[in-house]
Amino acid sequence: MVPLSCPALNSPATRLVCSEGSYIGTLIDDLVTKDLREPYRVLTSRSEYRLVLRGDNADRRLTPLARELGLIDARRWQIYERKQEGIAAETKRLETVRLKVSDPVAPAVVEQTGAAIKGSITLADLLRRPGFHSNDLVRHGLADGELPVDVREGAEIDVKYSGYLARQTQQIERVQRQGQRLIPSGIDFHSITTLSREARERLTAAQPLNLGQASRLPGVSPADVTALLLWLELQDRQAATTTLARP
Repeated sequence: MVPLSCPALNSPATRLVCSEGSYIGTLIDDLVTKDLREPYRVLTSRSEYRLVLRGDNADRRLTPLARELGLIDARRWQIYERKQEGIAAETKRLETVRLKVSDPVAPAVVEQTGAAIKGSITLADLLRRPGFHSNDLVRHGLADGELPVDVREGAEIDVKYSGYLARQTQQIERVQRQGQRLIPSGIDFHSITTLSREARERLTAAQPLNLGQASRLPGVSPADVTALLLWLELQDRQAATTTLARP
C-alpha cells in the first residue's frame, strides 16, 4: 500500500498506477470514473492489460514505481536490477544460440517435442514448441542449471509469449492514441457482434462522440473499446477499397 502521507502521492508514477499497470489500478480507475450500480468485482476482462498483468512480472511492473516513491531501499533495488539484467541476457542468448540437427542432443529433443529440426533452430523457437520448457533446456544441457529459477522462467515467458504481448501492447497504444477518434453518428451498435451485449445497449443509449467518451461509459469494458476500434478501422478499410474500385 502507498502510505497516504507519502509526499510523492501526486507524482506521475502514482497517477499511472491508478489508471494502468495493475489490477488495483484498474479497480481505482473504474470506481472513480464509472457509474457503477452493482457490487464491483475486479475481473480480468475489465482490463485491456490482462496479458501483461501477471503474477510473475509484478516486480517488473511495480518495483520501478516503488523505487520512485521511496518505498524500497538500495539493496532491494540492486536485487531487482540483477534479476532484470539476468532475464535480458538469457533472453538474448535464447534468441541467438542455435541447436543444429547434427548436435548430439538433437535426437533427444526431436523425440521429446515430436517435431523435426530443419538444419538448425534457435533455443527461443525451441521453447515456443508446445510442452517444451526451460527446465528441459537444462536437462538437455542447453541452459545453465545454476541460473536462478526466476530468471530462467522469466526469460522463458518473455520468449514464449512475445508475439501475443507485442500484439496486445500495440492494441493498447492504438486505443490510447485513438481516444479522440470520432465515432460516426447513426451506427447500429447492436450489429457489432464483437461487443458485449451490455456494451451495445450502453453505446446505443449514450451515442458517444468519440472513443474516449465510449471508454468512460459504465458497462463498456476496455475489451469492448478495442473491439469498437477494430470495427471502425475495418469500416475505414472497406470504404477505401470501395472508393478505389469506382471507375
